[in-house]
Amino acid sequence: MRRLAVLLLTSLLACAHKSAGEPIELRRETVKEEQAEVALELAYAPKGARQVEITLKMQVIGLVETNKLVVDMFVQGFNIEDGHTRWDGFVLPRQPQTFRVLLSIPEDREEATAKLSLVRSNDSHPLLREELSFRVGEDGVVKPQ
Repeated sequence: MRRLAVLLLTSLLACAHKSAGEPIELRRETVKEEQAEVALELAYAPKGARQVEITLKMQVIGLVETNKLVVDMFVQGFNIEDGHTRWDGFVLPRQPQTFRVLLSIPEDREEATAKLSLVRSNDSHPLLREELSFRVGEDGVVKPQ
């Protein structure tokens, strides 16, 4: 009986830990960037009271590297806790890139918005545009609206 209780407690703690900070996928797609094909995965993860981490993973499919790409994030109602709101660079085969920024909603607000765009640097051709709206729940966890 004791063994069953320990197993049950371990399972419950694992589930609680996973929901507290594991990324939750918002969008997954593959885009064509001139000669390269890029797999994109946009996700968010609650990271404690009033905080959320937004990530954009980029990985080339095949052996052709991308042109220079630019990720920009414009925030309204968020404080930037860690990371940068701009990334630029190339995505090479077998060398995925991850754009990551940790945001928080200040105590005097309950909602915030982040606009994310991925464009080709040389001609500003859009590969991804997404507007993400978040709200602080009663438990202090930041969730999409």
